[in-house]
Amino acid sequence: MKRIKYTLRRHKSLWLWEQLQYRIPMAVEEIHVYPCCQSEPAYPVCPKCAMAVEREYIAFCSSCGQRLDWKRFEYARVVTIEPKTEAE
Repeated sequence: MKRIKYTLRRHKSLWLWEQLQYRIPMAVEEIHVYPCCQSEPAYPVCPKCAMAVEREYIAFCSSCGQRLDWKRFEYARVVTIEPKTEAE
């Protein structure tokens, strides 16, 4: 019985830790640039879910809810995204 209680307590603390990780800010370190589009739009990328963030300098990712840190955004790596071509 003690082992079951310990296991449940451990799982609850792991769940709590996973929930608290979203509160710790993660630095935005990557920007995706799309040269095939008009005016070459660039979007910052969430470090947690790797999805493009629609706006710069927002507090949380709109996809996963991760808190974002923008302090070193000016040093972010720029990645050019080329359109996928179908194999003929």
